[in-house]
Amino acid sequence: MNKTLTFFLLPVLFGCLYAQKIDKEDLYKTWYLDKYSDEAQYYPPPKKEMGDYIRLNSDMTYTAITQGESDSGTWVLNTNGTYLELKSADDHIEKMYIYFLSTRSLVVVYDVDEHRAWEVHYVSGT
Repeated sequence: MNKTLTFFLLPVLFGCLYAQKIDKEDLYKTWYLDKYSDEAQYYPPPKKEMGDYIRLNSDMTYTAITQGESDSGTWVLNTNGTYLELKSADDHIEKMYIYFLSTRSLVVVYDVDEHRAWEVHYVSGT
């Protein structure tokens, strides 16, 4: 019984040790679109997305440029599911799962069927 329990608990404990903890304070900055990736390679953003960014403010508001159009609203970090929700002024909600976060890099996957196969890479200026 003990061996069976150990067999099942060790992978769970190992996974918990390496799970990334994300604090919302680490997101307070401007994130510039850098590239896209799939399982095979990286891709630069198309010309219409050059200069796109998301600025996440400490008052839980955001501003963004997406395909040349500005957007703003509020944002929430769900630490249990490790995802961001951006709610625009017209009540449209974008959900992004955070795959990786460092001081200079943010990698997300948008929760939209046609974009789930793509990782979106952002970089910060600081």
